[in-house]
Amino acid sequence: MPSDFDQERLHYLRQAVRLGSIRGAAERLNVNPSTVSRQIALLEKQVSTTLLERYGRGVRATEAGQLLVEYAGIQDSARKDTLAKLADLKTLKRGHIELVTGEGYIGDLLGGPLQEFCRRFPDLTFSLEITGTDGIVQAVVEGEAQIGIVYFPPADRRLQSHARIRQPICAIVHPKHPLAKLGRAPKLSDVAHYPVAELRGSFGTQKLMEVAAASERTSFNPVVRTNSFLVLKSFVCANLGIAFMPAFAAAREVQDGEVIALPIDHPLLRSAEAHIITRHGRRLPPATLGLLQHLIKRMKAFEPFVAGKSRPHRAKGVRFA
Repeated sequence: MPSDFDQERLHYLRQAVRLGSIRGAAERLNVNPSTVSRQIALLEKQVSTTLLERYGRGVRATEAGQLLVEYAGIQDSARKDTLAKLADLKTLKRGHIELVTGEGYIGDLLGGPLQEFCRRFPDLTFSLEITGTDGIVQAVVEGEAQIGIVYFPPADRRLQSHARIRQPICAIVHPKHPLAKLGRAPKLSDVAHYPVAELRGSFGTQKLMEVAAASERTSFNPVVRTNSFLVLKSFVCANLGIAFMPAFAAAREVQDGEVIALPIDHPLLRSAEAHIITRHGRRLPPATLGLLQHLIKRMKAFEPFVAGKSRPHRAKGVRFA
């Protein structure tokens, strides 16, 4: 049996069965009765069986005809449902969004921006993966994630940065730490005198720190190595030493007075950037594009850092690509 049917012929059959006559179907469809009869005859030829039987002046479906009428109804419902879903996608009422980010962005992301978006569009669904810089780039390039939020990504023609802003790497210290009373931005040589907690090498923050330290032939005294920003912040809050991260990654702790963020006096570390990226040339669905624009406007990571403030402030510093 053929796997596909002419939709117009199915429509004629449905109308004839529903109205109980060829003539009634022709009047409803505004065509000649011979046209309806011919189209149904062609459908019967296609399936090699009779679809209508006559009784009096009317017609009714055979068992095979009823199967095709039910099939046509299912197809019509599916078509209408698909059209409705397409309309929902355009209005952000439906869709699935795939995000990948570093752990340092999670507090910022979940602290308001994503909550607001979910409340506005409750029928959207999300996947959120957390990994290091290399993993974020790989997920975006290979199409496993639509949006990546990343710190200090490598130059890669396969990536498109929709927003980028300088977010210097800071020495995150306890308020009672000696560097908190230094009275100036600490240099790497100042930091090297104290115990530190470090991220592993897959993170953009750690890669930058290693390059900067090598440029000044400086080494640190890591007592903890971890893949968790939570561990880094807990290390500092316990006054065990210093951690390195952009200020937005410790925004809550800074605002609560638990830690202080001191931008490090080094040109590379001062010029580090936060990016929100997609794969170059990838066309984003409306829901994903809507979230992308919302995150750029609402995340603290894309607000310029102001030294001495408890949190970033909105300014005209975000560059759009």
